[in-house]
Amino acid sequence: MNYKEALNYIYSFTDYERSGKYTRDRNENILREVELLKRLGNPHLQYTNTLIAGTKGKGSTAAYIERVLREAGLRTGLYTQPDLHTFRERSQTNGRLISEQELADLVPEIRAAVEQIEASQEYGPFITYEIGTALALLYFARQQVQHAVVEVGLGGRLDATNVTQPLVSVITSISYDHMSILGDTLTKIATEKAGIIKPNGLVVTSAQAPEALVAITAIARQRNARIVRIGAVGEDPAQVEVAAGSVPGLDYRYQIHEQRENGQRFSIQTPAGVYRDLETPLVGEHQVENATVAVATLEELRKKGIEWDEQALRKGLAAVHWPARIQIVGHEPTIVVDGAHNADSMHKLLLALRSTFEPHRLICVLGVNKDKDIAHMLQELAEVDAIILTHADNPRAMRPEELQTLLLQYAPNVPVHLAETCEQALDLATDLAETSDLICATGSLYLAGEALRWAAEHGDARAASEIEGRDH
Repeated sequence: MNYKEALNYIYSFTDYERSGKYTRDRNENILREVELLKRLGNPHLQYTNTLIAGTKGKGSTAAYIERVLREAGLRTGLYTQPDLHTFRERSQTNGRLISEQELADLVPEIRAAVEQIEASQEYGPFITYEIGTALALLYFARQQVQHAVVEVGLGGRLDATNVTQPLVSVITSISYDHMSILGDTLTKIATEKAGIIKPNGLVVTSAQAPEALVAITAIARQRNARIVRIGAVGEDPAQVEVAAGSVPGLDYRYQIHEQRENGQRFSIQTPAGVYRDLETPLVGEHQVENATVAVATLEELRKKGIEWDEQALRKGLAAVHWPARIQIVGHEPTIVVDGAHNADSMHKLLLALRSTFEPHRLICVLGVNKDKDIAHMLQELAEVDAIILTHADNPRAMRPEELQTLLLQYAPNVPVHLAETCEQALDLATDLAETSDLICATGSLYLAGEALRWAAEHGDARAASEIEGRDH
């Protein structure tokens, strides 16, 4: 089997990311994954892992943790999704993508196990994500990783990654997304995410909404699990709930001291002391929050035997790179690519852009998926100076004409242009922009991937160096 044949097999199953359709027998998801991994020799039990759920910030937090552990000399695995350019991005060891040959070599083994399970007719059909998760977990075992950092795909309770037995469970920011699957309140969404908390385990969380924190705390207490909370220096947004005893107090607090285009300087107050003058190249307060989650998680991992020192911590935080997160790909005008795809992430993105770059005008190239909370995303964009509507090459993407109708309703005063492709939209944006303006391509990670490929073709060396093949 070659790489193309292996990918065709993986994508032959129901794929939510491409179709927007989800197999609703979700209570079987874990059972199918357990059986598949059992037939593969339970590879996920051959190394320790950290499991990360949340609405936003999962990938960045995972990248921080993995990079610090790699700097400390551990052999690491990193499983994230979706990918920007190639399926291979989802499975990495020591910062290296799985090769085409490595992936092609593993798929026949997985296929044989899947066919055995399907022949028994005991479960419903597998989905692409479950096959991809098993592939990553098997790959890590074959690569003899010591610790894997695993990002949950959707929710947590019934996600295929929840078959793992993490040393630490992590829940990052909670906001509204995937409501048709996870629920239409923060309580319901947080409850699904909190499904990754293990009995007698440990959860590190940066969730801020009191409603979400109450739900996470309730499940942790039911399972006799300890909670470690992260927040900013200053007033705790859940102070009322803390006083009432329904939520524990903050354990780690961060404070930003300097924000600039190429990163941030900050400090973290921990239960044992203070880390001063930490650096991250990632922009936006939310990335300092994610870094603090990573530090808290790393300190808990060290208590469980995963060794690292402060030098590795500082080097790892300062060296991390996570594409399409306020990634600068051009200057004069400044051009930024970001994968924000719900209202909360759009709000944080705009705050970061205005505070960090102070542009004369902000021009947004926007493409979104049909199943997102588009109305509230557009409301966040009501104060930008111009919007160019386009769409990614993905079946879930909303057509620009449909998006324009909604934009006129929710952000009627913003000048609007339409472009058929992301490339055409960015070309138009650069024509409209002056050197002191800022262009931001955002709305989905699929659009972000296309924007990064445009940037690579227009001379951005870093974007070009990070594209190790293209599957879509």
